Amino acid sequence: MRPVRPERELVDMLRKLLIRDPEGLLELGRDDSSARSLVGGIYVFNTDMVVQSTDLLPGMSLGQLARKCVISNYSDLAAKGAKPLLFLASIGLPKDLEDKDFISIMRGLQRGVSEYDSYLSGGDISEANEVIIAGFAAGRVLRRLVSRKDAQPGDLIFTTGSFGLTSLAYMHLLEGMDLPPGLRDLVLRAVYEPVAKVEQGICISEFASSSTDSSDGLYWSLKELSRASGYGYVVDNLPIDKRILSFVERAGLDPTEVVFHGGEEYELVFTVSPDKVSQLEEVFERRGWDLLKIGHVISEPGVFLKHNEDFLEVREGGWEHFKSERK
Repeated sequence: MRPVRPERELVDMLRKLLIRDPEGLLELGRDDSSARSLVGGIYVFNTDMVVQSTDLLPGMSLGQLARKCVISNYSDLAAKGAKPLLFLASIGLPKDLEDKDFISIMRGLQRGVSEYDSYLSGGDISEANEVIIAGFAAGRVLRRLVSRKDAQPGDLIFTTGSFGLTSLAYMHLLEGMDLPPGLRDLVLRAVYEPVAKVEQGICISEFASSSTDSSDGLYWSLKELSRASGYGYVVDNLPIDKRILSFVERAGLDPTEVVFHGGEEYELVFTVSPDKVSQLEEVFERRGWDLLKIGHVISEPGVFLKHNEDFLEVREGGWEHFKSERK
């Protein structure tokens, strides 16, 4: 195994692998910075990182991990109603990394940004004990900036899709749970090839009172919305993927645990005033997008599951860094 190439050789390699941003004013790989001429408006900036030892799942390629770094950043932009413009990546590489792995990483980044009509505009490469990719994304708000804090009691809670696939993926990959082949393909695709709901986020921004993405799990998404607004979030329609509900029940698993305490679904979780719901539903139906109404906002802070006529507080859990294990 040959040592990784010197940094400047790697930069020359990536210049051949990446598509140049036509609006970039400085040359990728030749200038230490990236520059663009920006018109007036609201711009959103986000940073998120992936680390080989904690984020590379069994069977996942380094290219998929790199793409996932782009997706996690762009999902946060989507929750604010922003269209991605550019992405920068600071990459730490071990000395013994092979050329094929470096190429896989760069192609993964390129694939991620290209899927959203954006560009990898710069970054840095350094030596590290393992692969680390720290991404920085910039996007422009096309309609309206949406925060987490402006929901009001009576608003309805929606998601852009159902939950549960990633929970089963972790049980399969990390705990060895057997899955039937068809279901196995679905859950692995969910964690290996996630999708950021950027178009939906831009549309949602026209109607939503608050919004976040669900990369840390549905519980934490609702909890953060509750913390920001000071109000409570009641789920009365459990958004479990119907393709897996029968399996979950046969396996003796609790559907509420599978739904609330997963992570990395990259769905958008948002609230809408009742008077705007019909317009929202009409747009989503016209575009053929999934839209699930899962609950409503109440005055009392917290995250609750409605069971019969009772509101049961959902236990804390989901993905959180620096925890010894997933709850």
